[in-house]
Amino acid sequence: MATEKFEALVHFLIHECREHPSRLGAVRLNKALWYTDVSSYQMTGMPVSGETYVKRKMGPVPAHILITLRKLQNDGKIHIQEPEFQYDVRKFVSLSNPDEDALSRDEREIAKGILEAVCGCTANEISEISHDVIWAAAAEGETIPLYATLASEQGEVSDDVRAWAGTVVSRLELEAA
Repeated sequence: MATEKFEALVHFLIHECREHPSRLGAVRLNKALWYTDVSSYQMTGMPVSGETYVKRKMGPVPAHILITLRKLQNDGKIHIQEPEFQYDVRKFVSLSNPDEDALSRDEREIAKGILEAVCGCTANEISEISHDVIWAAAAEGETIPLYATLASEQGEVSDDVRAWAGTVVSRLELEAA
């Protein structure tokens, strides 16, 4: 089940785009949530929302996003406007102010910075950016742990790394025997 903090972050991001809801859309919202949690995790060791993310075709997606959006709409906090045309975006319209106490000032600042970057890309561009080695290593629908993002770039395997790995394998073989 989604946390109250995740719900607050979703509402906050939607509210930040209240003047131009077409800037957000479902893909950008999912990526803003992902990168907000990833950035916070990499900076502080803790994500903002505590949400679980899964691999989907367009990149990492919060596991509870649909339930959360429906709850926010049922609670009268947002309105979801379905696309009118084939390539139109789903629009999320904030109907009330988000709970300012649910997110710290630092968490809101991280989210605002991420939102600005995400909304500066097309949905396809931000999806492509999210298709990194961590996303590629996961199976469709598999959970992508935030700690995996700490090693999200492939490095060159040096002779020192090979020697270390050989030592670890040898030690494990001895322990198993």
